[in-house]
Amino acid sequence: MSQTEENQTSENPISTESFTGRSVFLVETSAAGISVQTALLTKDNQLLRAPAVFPDIEYAFAQIDELKRLVSRHFSEAALIGAQVVAAQQANQLRASSTGPDAASPAPAAVAEEQPQARSAKAKKPSSR
Repeated sequence: MSQTEENQTSENPISTESFTGRSVFLVETSAAGISVQTALLTKDNQLLRAPAVFPDIEYAFAQIDELKRLVSRHFSEAALIGAQVVAAQQANQLRASSTGPDAASPAPAAVAEEQPQARSAKAKKPSSR
C-alpha cells in the first residue's frame, strides 16, 4: 500500500455498516437565517448526518411540504421574537426619556395601571347589592 492510499484510507474510512431509520430535517434559526440540514434518525434514536433519500415522488413532495411548514414556523417564531425585542427596546427608550428633569411625576404606564384597578373595584360594589 502506498503512502497516498494509506492516508486516504485512514482519513476517509469506508463503512459497510448499514442503518435502518428515516430521514429527518434539522431546522434551526440562526443570525444568518433559517438553517436546514438532513439527517438519518435510526431506530435506536441515533442522529446521523446523511442526505435525505426520497424513494418516490409522493413521499418527496410530502417531505418537501413538511419542510415548508417547519421553515415557515421558524420564520414566524423569529418574527415574534424580533417584535418582542423591538417592543422591549422602545419601552427602555420610553423609560430612559421619562427619567429626565421632569421625572417627579409617575410614569404614564404606572398611572394607566392604577386607574383600571380603581374602576373595577367601583364596578364590583353595585353588583353586590
